[in-house]
Amino acid sequence: MSVAMSYLQDLSDSDLNFIVKTVVTKRQDHDYLCNFLKDKPDFIDIMLEDEKLFGRVQEEKDIFLKVSPFLLFSILLRKAKRDMDQQAYTMEFVDRRMRIPVFDAGNTTKLLLNRDVREYLARMLASFTRVESATVVYRARGMTYQRHFSELDFDDVQELAGMVEPSYRFPFYKRLADIALFVSGIFSEYCRGQETGSNMIAARLSGKKLRTLQNLEEEGRHFYDLAATYDEAGNQGLRDVLILLADKFTLARKPLNYMVEHYLAGYRIQLFS
Repeated sequence: MSVAMSYLQDLSDSDLNFIVKTVVTKRQDHDYLCNFLKDKPDFIDIMLEDEKLFGRVQEEKDIFLKVSPFLLFSILLRKAKRDMDQQAYTMEFVDRRMRIPVFDAGNTTKLLLNRDVREYLARMLASFTRVESATVVYRARGMTYQRHFSELDFDDVQELAGMVEPSYRFPFYKRLADIALFVSGIFSEYCRGQETGSNMIAARLSGKKLRTLQNLEEEGRHFYDLAATYDEAGNQGLRDVLILLADKFTLARKPLNYMVEHYLAGYRIQLFS
């Protein structure tokens, strides 16, 4: 099953109701339309492009209580695609204060035209709004150890990957690449060494080691490439997406940078706290 088809599993009944009531303003049979759309990913994809959805997301208070993170990011990614399509370049930081134009906006929006990429990015971003951790008990050199791991910490996930057989490392490699993309896209100021309140979150996500933007891009490409070699990638319909993200890692973080600057500034910490 492709990402494009499976993403319907991420939309709740409340999400569908939100989409229908926002987009379809000249009909009242919303329950019928919601049921109709439950197996119509192509129809939903078209509706998600409607500008009214972005307007409602920006205007309503407590939007997090009304839609799932997956739907929120699906709407914002499509808005970023439309906005960036009107620009010739993106802005790239060269140091803490200086930015330069990079003429890659066209290639970025071309990447976002890939529906599987958009849905992967939305699901990846949504996963970072939920914190999961575990305590692992293991033996080494005749001693029993207890270690707490967070799936949001790069160093923790990398250590966990080293504790399992290579054939079981797909979810760890994929998560490592996701963390690299998330931090470089959503908390890029951390990569530039800026002192901000959000760095507490970014530092936790990227691990104890201070990673530059170049470090994160290299690690992201590396681990997406590794994840794509596993059978699980093919079984989950993710191989092509992972290969593409490895090849276009820099472009993939650009819409995330854009979203932070233009849409998420007011509630980024609230989303990912």
